[in-house]
Amino acid sequence: MKIEEGWAVLISRLEADLRARAAGDASRRDDAAWETAARFLREYGQSLSRTFPDLQKHEVDDLVQDVLLKLQSLRTLKRLKAAGSPAGYIAVMLRNAATDFLRQRQQRIEQALDDELPAPETTEEDATVSERLRKALLSLSPEERNLLRMRFWRGLSIAQIAEASNAMYSATAVRLFRILHKLRVRLQGGKSP
Repeated sequence: MKIEEGWAVLISRLEADLRARAAGDASRRDDAAWETAARFLREYGQSLSRTFPDLQKHEVDDLVQDVLLKLQSLRTLKRLKAAGSPAGYIAVMLRNAATDFLRQRQQRIEQALDDELPAPETTEEDATVSERLRKALLSLSPEERNLLRMRFWRGLSIAQIAEASNAMYSATAVRLFRILHKLRVRLQGGKSP
């Protein structure tokens, strides 16, 4: 049975199970349908790991569980039925969940970085240097700050960063060099190229 046909049959079973649960009819429950849906979703989750290499295995598992929970809505099941390709709709649900998760994680990292930047509090000279460093870091684009985070905060090698960002090693090394040069120039009071 192709996965598309599997979803078409499975949606009707899931819908019947939700209705039976709402009616309190334990004899018509279909736990096997939910187990099959979970198995299908885990298969999709494996492709998520290839599409989004930044996702850890436990994060993919969490995303699969989130989508499984969303399927426990008659409204979602009706959308799946109406979709020309239920399997495609499910794949898009997982991809969107992964994209949202990574976006939120990036925002949390940026907020943590902003919170960790030293605030001027010791000597006047230290305060000036700290403030210049803070301003220089905040003047970088989010992508540039992310590269610095991977290299210096997470301790990844240039090869690991290149692999995570689907870029060539040399391009990643040059980009890091340029970012560091830009920071040096800004810290010395000049304008970056």
